[in-house]
Amino acid sequence: MGTRQPAARKRGVRLVSHSTDISTEGISCPAVSPRLTEWVPELLAKLQPYTEQTIREHATTDPWRTSSRLLAKILPAWHHTDDPWTDDVAEAVAYTRAITTLALTYRDEPTNTLSPYHQRRYTNLTDTVTSIGTGRGPVNADLGALAKGPVALHRELDAHPTVLTLLLDGDAWTSLTDRRTGVRALAAIAVLADGFDVRLVASPRVRRHLSKRYPNWTECHLDLTASRDRSPYTDHAQTAAAAWEAIRDLDTEPGKRRLLGNLNHEYTRSYRDLATDHAVDVADGTISRYVLDLEDRELVTIDRRGQHNTVQLTELGERAVQQCLDDTDDLIHPDQRRLDGHLTATPQESTSTVSPRRAGGEIPTPDEWVAATGDPDADADYVQWLNTAENAPSNLHERFSTVSHDDAITLVDDQLHSFDDGRVAYLSHTNDDTHVVLQWGGPLATLGRLAGALLSEKALSKIFTPSRLGHEFEAIDDTQAYPVERILRRGHQVGWYSDAETTYEAWRERITTVRDRLLTRLAQLTDSDDTAARRDLFKDLHGVIASATQLYHAAGIDLTTTLRVPDTDALARNTTHLQDLCEFLAKTAPKQSVYDIHSGYRMLFEDRPAKLCRRLPAETAHNATMDLTMSWVVAGPTITELHDEITGTLATELTTVREAIADGTEAAPTLEIPVVDGTTYPAIRRVIDEVAMTHDAQWTPRERQRLVRRCLRSFGPADTSSACPYDVVVSFLRALNESPTPTLAAVERAAATLPPERFRPDLTPTATKLYATLLRADGPLGRSELIEQAGISASSYDRRLSDVRDLDRVTPVQQGGHRRWTTTNLTPPPKTPPVTAWLPASSDRPAPLVTHRQLTTPAGPNSPPPDRIGGDDRGGWDRQPPISIPAEPGCDAEYTTRPMTTTNQSRQPNSHAHQLADTRDHPHDTMTPTPHPTTAVATPQTQLPNGGDQQ
Repeated sequence: MGTRQPAARKRGVRLVSHSTDISTEGISCPAVSPRLTEWVPELLAKLQPYTEQTIREHATTDPWRTSSRLLAKILPAWHHTDDPWTDDVAEAVAYTRAITTLALTYRDEPTNTLSPYHQRRYTNLTDTVTSIGTGRGPVNADLGALAKGPVALHRELDAHPTVLTLLLDGDAWTSLTDRRTGVRALAAIAVLADGFDVRLVASPRVRRHLSKRYPNWTECHLDLTASRDRSPYTDHAQTAAAAWEAIRDLDTEPGKRRLLGNLNHEYTRSYRDLATDHAVDVADGTISRYVLDLEDRELVTIDRRGQHNTVQLTELGERAVQQCLDDTDDLIHPDQRRLDGHLTATPQESTSTVSPRRAGGEIPTPDEWVAATGDPDADADYVQWLNTAENAPSNLHERFSTVSHDDAITLVDDQLHSFDDGRVAYLSHTNDDTHVVLQWGGPLATLGRLAGALLSEKALSKIFTPSRLGHEFEAIDDTQAYPVERILRRGHQVGWYSDAETTYEAWRERITTVRDRLLTRLAQLTDSDDTAARRDLFKDLHGVIASATQLYHAAGIDLTTTLRVPDTDALARNTTHLQDLCEFLAKTAPKQSVYDIHSGYRMLFEDRPAKLCRRLPAETAHNATMDLTMSWVVAGPTITELHDEITGTLATELTTVREAIADGTEAAPTLEIPVVDGTTYPAIRRVIDEVAMTHDAQWTPRERQRLVRRCLRSFGPADTSSACPYDVVVSFLRALNESPTPTLAAVERAAATLPPERFRPDLTPTATKLYATLLRADGPLGRSELIEQAGISASSYDRRLSDVRDLDRVTPVQQGGHRRWTTTNLTPPPKTPPVTAWLPASSDRPAPLVTHRQLTTPAGPNSPPPDRIGGDDRGGWDRQPPISIPAEPGCDAEYTTRPMTTTNQSRQPNSHAHQLADTRDHPHDTMTPTPHPTTAVATPQTQLPNGGDQQ
């Protein structure tokens, strides 16, 4: 990359990275942490000389009159006596008076020559200038004072905005526990951007963290600059007509249409990425000519400032892609598009084809849509994008990715549909996160499908692009200790990467050839009894998958695979098939391990001298642990019941370490692969926390506890304390469409839109339909209305009404002399005052004072039995004290992992009673989730034959 040239100044926030030409000129503030008081005073102190010089250029009289004129510009109503000053106005006035006095009174006076009075005054004025807006200023005002003081002053006086370069402290941001502190710091940066050219310097890791934890802020200030400039009052019909006029004559230009259909309005794509995109399929020398023609049509914009030109859709181009191109990038008139939209599901923005529409045009459920793979022997692909077709349910990527635990195997009970064709695998990708969804088909076939997806043409075209990896893989080099080819070859142990394949083009051609050859062998050996050939194929597939996941990790991409097992009951009954699944996970997951730039498998398990010689030297820190390059989710109707079998097989595999590691001759990090039950209270709580963090939902700790309990009631069988996390995610995402912080009642109302078999499975399907209809209704419903809207018969209504009216939220009302049914709102529990009682006193000590709590639900002969997991919503709490909940709001324990045990008490009968008993003495114990980390220890075992190693 050449010398970075100064970019044109403009107010706002801009991100400085290797892919931009933005320089780090101007006032620099290093180590910017989330705590304002640690960097804002320093920044204001560095800004002070610039501000004083600006004031001198505009001063024509004494400090008092100059500051008064400045205040009249930045705070026009500051001198009005009708309204009292707020704190931020008062502090802004004090700042303006102070900075003007410093600029005009003490401009030429060295501080050591001042009298004691003026030295104290100078110190006080400087303190006022550098503490404004931090909460420690003259009147402890907040960021409003910063906006109305120095920001407004520079916005008014600077002809060209002053550049502020902020270097984010990565460790401070990623380790921050109080999200509100980070929100306030980002708000301060946004305030500064109103008057300055703010340039952020952040590592890729910090950028990923910010986009995940503060998505609204990053979307507004870093990612969607073009969309912020658009008018909210767009005439869509007129824009669609203009788009059609711009694109209508491309009916004989399929290459240009494919190029246009594979561009995006949110981010740019380089010419070299487009030239290697198989979906575009346009020669390298033709890309530039096509882009210039699209630019002339005002469909794209070209950024020529960097080392490589990049192209991006304009607003007109975005409309053309949405309204004038179909799933195969063929022309379609906007009127026809609108007609199709009314008859089918709501169109999405992207235009790639991945799955057929359902017959009849009805909207499929997420799982039904995923299961409808189409026929690869006809026109469907073996590797398909997850949710880019028009009829795809929204947020499929988030549905799958939210439930996974990092560096673990997560088990999820889910009543899923079997794929129409099990050979299909799905691929989903955001900027820094990739997800693979495939169906279990035996160990060898599943390995082949995984390898085919990770190195598919779609992955190589959209994920492993030249821009992400670099022409010679220089973009993934995080250290200068070794050349990048040595890091990949001898550190990450990436295979099929020889001296002749160190460029992107050569490597891609080689890995494509390897992939095709392995898939051809897979087709020949899937049903073969040639044990030796199958063993060799296992090794090669394990090697290519390990190489691929190491490259994903080196490129900064979080990778997760969801393995769907539709018939877990049948698999559990067949000992051979069950052992195949357990050994598949035990053999495959440890190979996807990494420590810094080193392959974990080579560090712990490899015992062949030739392979061990091909390693970079590694220094192991004390108590160091390895990470996984790929996390796992295994989903099936009763997959959590296989927890112990999977854990046991994995434990056996991880004890087979190299002899030098086992006897302590060689040090190595510990490899722990927790097997997590993703349906338990802590797992559901983590899912809700993840949704809240991603969407900036402001629930209190108490509200989150009640949300978890409502999810356990709504999405789990009556006799278990578990819930399907997929249903939790879908319900919350639907509720977030209505409100930025939906209430408990809104979340349950969204949950009622799920199919009857997924919402309230403890009820009969008819009762579920009745309850869901009441939740979604705008008002009370009578008998005939309920029968009609629920789609049930009158006899079914009469049989199941009693089941519904006994539910907590259902209550009868009288309207016009007729009884109707409605649901009550969910309200916080009342605070019950304690009742005290004196116990009899003994002769040698006074009587102690004992405090008792009254029950919120009176017990009687006809009272229902205590509910294990549900909630008494009229009182807020269930009839029993909540399990897995700390005694006081806000004192949630951090999720930790327990050592692996031979039994799982949470799965045993009556374990709920034990949990309640334990909670009395250890209130935080039940906050511990059920993952059982399996640790590599020094106990030699016999290696199973179908192990394998990357090449």
